Amino acid sequence: MKKGILIAIFVLFLLSGFMGCHRGSRHVELLSRDTLIEVLADLHISESAFRLNQIGVGNQVMVRRNAYFNWVLEKHHITYQQFDTSFKFYLTDNERFSKMYDQVINKIKLRILDNKRTPKEEQVRRDSIKKDSLQKIVIQKAALRKDSIRMDSINKVNLKLAAIQKEKVKQDSIKNASQKKAAYKKEASINESLKKSLLKVKADSLKKDTAKRKKVVPPPVIKKKAPALIK
Repeated sequence: MKKGILIAIFVLFLLSGFMGCHRGSRHVELLSRDTLIEVLADLHISESAFRLNQIGVGNQVMVRRNAYFNWVLEKHHITYQQFDTSFKFYLTDNERFSKMYDQVINKIKLRILDNKRTPKEEQVRRDSIKKDSLQKIVIQKAALRKDSIRMDSINKVNLKLAAIQKEKVKQDSIKNASQKKAAYKKEASINESLKKSLLKVKADSLKKDTAKRKKVVPPPVIKKKAPALIK
């Protein structure tokens, strides 16, 4: 069945049947795109089941149709208001809604294929899925183990680098302390040498002064006056 015809029939089906016993939509949380696709696929399948098993007349038909519809809502744990509001919201964008229905049709086809499988084929399919799941688990565990080993290696390297850095800081500290001590010692030695030099200069100066004081000065020469002549 073509997609356009499928959409048209489904919209008409909702307007004429399922929506008949519900109140109008109100502001509710929209369903996600994927959830609405699952719901629409189930509604189409329910519609087919309803038509294949259609019995009764008048209100009985309406009651049975709504029973199928409500079963789908309960299966997905949603309300009619959520479905109605979401359906109308996605319907406003024709291109988006058309792409969604492509996926709806694909899901219906897959479910039809599932129903046509023999028990043996179904078992093979389940075994394949189980095998794939186990392989994924093994791959995930291997990846986790690899990541764990890598993280351990990184941690060990970081610890080693931290130890090296700590030792370097320690050695630099010891070296700086030794250099400061040597500088202080050198400065003290220079100061001591200067002090000795100053003391020596001072001692030499005092010695010279003392020598000058002890030096004997000759007495001054006194000239005698000549005696006066007696007249």
